[in-house]
Amino acid sequence: MKEFDYLFLVLLRDSDDLCSIDELIFEKIVSNLGLEETLSKDILLKILKNEKCLIILDGLDEWSHPDKKCYRSPRSIPHRNDQKKCTILTTTRPWKLGVMNLNSWEMGKKVELTKLSKDSADTLTRRIIQRWKSHLNKDALDSDVTQFMETINKGENDELAFVPLLLIYTTCLWCEGVQIGDSKCDLYINIVELLLSRTIQIHGELQQSPELSSSDIPECFAEYDNCTKYYSLLMHIGKLAYYTLFNETKENTLVFDGSIARKYLTQDMMEFTLHSGMLSESTSKTARKKFSKVSFSHKTVQEFFAAIFISSQSDAQKIVVEKCRNVQDILDMSKICEFISKMNADLMCAISNDLMSVINEDEKTRDYRTRIHYSDSLYNIQKMFMSCLQEMPERENIQLCLQDFFIDGDTEVLNAQLQRLLKQNKTNIKSLYIDIRDTSSSLREIIDLFSLTDLSHIQKLLYYGDREKEAKISRILFPSLQYVTLFGGTWTNDEENLNENMARCQNLQYLNIGGFTLSHKILETIFNFISGQKSMKELTLYMLVCKEHGRHDCKRWNLDLSQHSTLSKLDLSTLPGRLQLNISTPSLVNVTLWSINLDESSLLLSRDMLNIERVDLEDIKMSAGSLQNFIIVLENLPQSVTVEMTDIKPETEYDRVRENIRRSQTFHVIQEEDEEHLFEFKTIKPSKG
Repeated sequence: MKEFDYLFLVLLRDSDDLCSIDELIFEKIVSNLGLEETLSKDILLKILKNEKCLIILDGLDEWSHPDKKCYRSPRSIPHRNDQKKCTILTTTRPWKLGVMNLNSWEMGKKVELTKLSKDSADTLTRRIIQRWKSHLNKDALDSDVTQFMETINKGENDELAFVPLLLIYTTCLWCEGVQIGDSKCDLYINIVELLLSRTIQIHGELQQSPELSSSDIPECFAEYDNCTKYYSLLMHIGKLAYYTLFNETKENTLVFDGSIARKYLTQDMMEFTLHSGMLSESTSKTARKKFSKVSFSHKTVQEFFAAIFISSQSDAQKIVVEKCRNVQDILDMSKICEFISKMNADLMCAISNDLMSVINEDEKTRDYRTRIHYSDSLYNIQKMFMSCLQEMPERENIQLCLQDFFIDGDTEVLNAQLQRLLKQNKTNIKSLYIDIRDTSSSLREIIDLFSLTDLSHIQKLLYYGDREKEAKISRILFPSLQYVTLFGGTWTNDEENLNENMARCQNLQYLNIGGFTLSHKILETIFNFISGQKSMKELTLYMLVCKEHGRHDCKRWNLDLSQHSTLSKLDLSTLPGRLQLNISTPSLVNVTLWSINLDESSLLLSRDMLNIERVDLEDIKMSAGSLQNFIIVLENLPQSVTVEMTDIKPETEYDRVRENIRRSQTFHVIQEEDEEHLFEFKTIKPSKG
C-alpha cells in the first residue's frame, strides 16, 4: 500500500447513474466530503493521470451501466479514461463475471475469495458460543464447539459451516437448543422463526392482515408458531424475492433499489423485516437526491423466500419451467427446487418431468451422451435431485425423473437417495458412469447395491475400475448400449457370459477399452467381437495385458477392420503380442497406433481409403515391406494426408524412408526432431483447376 500516493474507495451500489471512474470518484468522494473547492475536477484528473493511485470499485454486481445516458462501450464495467498509472481493484460476486464476457485487457488478474477454512469456522463458532454462553469455562466451551461442529458435519448441511452468516444463524439455533436436522428447508424455517421471535421481543408485534387459513400454509411450517402467524408477511417477502431474482434484465438481482422493495412491502412490513435482519438497507445521498439499496441477508435466504412464493402459485410448475431453458438455468434454480421439494413434494415431481425434456435438448447433454467422457453439469443435476429427494417424504408416489447417473466415491456416501433415484428411473436410464477407484466397493457390490440389472434403455456406459479389484464386466454390457468406455482393473474369467453379452451388443457405435489385465480367452473374445462388429464409428484399445503371457510373449492376434463401413476414428496402443492388422476401410479419417508390434502382413492403408486425413505412428515395430507399402499407398491417394512418425523400428529402414521423403517432391516435411525421432509430413496434391 505504501507504493500508492492515493487511495479511492467507490461503492458502486450507490452509483447507477454514473459510468466513468473519474465521475464516480468526483461525485461519490469529493462532492460527498465537500472538497470541491480544494480538489476541483481538473486537479482530480491530473492526479489520476500522473500519480500512482489505487482505485477500489466495490460491488460490480450491484452496478449497471446507465444506458439511457451513455452510449460508450464497454457497458459491463465503468469506463476508464486516462488512468494508465492507476491500479483498479474491482470486487464482485462470481455470477457477474459469468455473464460479462470480459476481454483480457479489461481484466488483468482474477483473484477469488474461497469459503471459510476449518480453523476460521471453528474460531467464529467459538466466539458466538462464548458470547451466547458467557458463563462457560474453557473446557466446557471446547466441548460445546466440538459438539456443534460434529452436529454440522454429520448432516446434509455441512457446507453451512463455511458461509459466515449462515454459520452464525446455525450456531445461534444450536445455542437455543433447536434441532438443526438434515433438511435444508427445515433449517431455514428455523432461522426465520428465530429472527421473527427476536424481532417481536425487541420491537413488538406487527399489525397485519388476517392470518391465512392453515390449508394455505405448507405443512412443513405447521409446528412453527411465528412462521404460521406471519405467513402472510413471508408471502410478501417471497414475492419480492422472486421478482428481484428473476427480473428480465438480470441486473440488480441481489441488491436492488429501495423503491422496488416498497412496491411489495408496506412501510410497517419493511421496518419489521429490516429489524429482523432478513433484509438490510443502505442509504446514500448526493447533492441532487437521496436513495437506498436493499438486499436479503444472503442469496440462499432470498431463494428460500422465492420458493415460498412459487409454491403458493396455481401455475407454479409453469413458472419454474419457463425460467429453465437449459441445464445451466436449472442449476441456477437448484436451491429453489430443493426448498420447493420440502414445501410441495408433488409439485417438484411434476416439475422434474418437464425439466427432463429441457435436459434432453441441451447441447451439453447431447455432447456427454455421444462424445465426452464426463459432464460436471449433469453430475451437478444428479446432486440437485438427490438433495431434492432428501427434502421429500418417503412415499411411493414421490418420483423424480432423471436419466444420467453417476456413481463414485462422493455419491456412494449418499447412496440412500441415489438408490431411490435409480429405482424410480430404472427403465429410463440413458447413461451410467461408475467410478470405483475411490470407493470401498467392488463392481459386483455396486451392481447389487444399486440394482444395476436389466437396464433396457441405457445408451452410454463409463466404467473406471481399480487394479486391485476384480470386475465381472459382462454384467454391465446391456444390449441397448451404443457408447462404452471401460478402464482399469482385472477382468474376471467370465468368458461364456462375456461372449453371450457381447454378442447382444449390436448397437455399439463407440468402444473404448483400456487399462485391463485380462485372460487370454477374454482377449480373444474381445478381438473376435470387434472384428465382427461392423457398425462402429470409433474404436480405442490401449494398455491391455494378457494375464497368462504378459505383453510381449502373447500370441499373434488378428484384428480385421476392413469390413467396418462406418468406422471413422481408430486408436490402438500398447496391445499384447504381435498384431496382424487390416484397417483398409474407406470410412476411416484418423488413425493412431502407438507401441504396437505389427505383423509383416499388416495393411495400414489401401488405395480406396479416400477419407483418411491423418495417421500417427509412434514406437511401432513393422517390417520394411509394410513401411514401404504404406508410403507407396500414401503417394497414390488423391487427397492430402498428414502423417506423424516417431521411433519406428527397424531404425535403418525408418532413416531411409525419412531421407527419401525429404528428397521427394510428393511430400512436404512439417517438422522433425532428431532427439525425439519425430518426423511429421504431408502429401502434396496439385490444386484443382
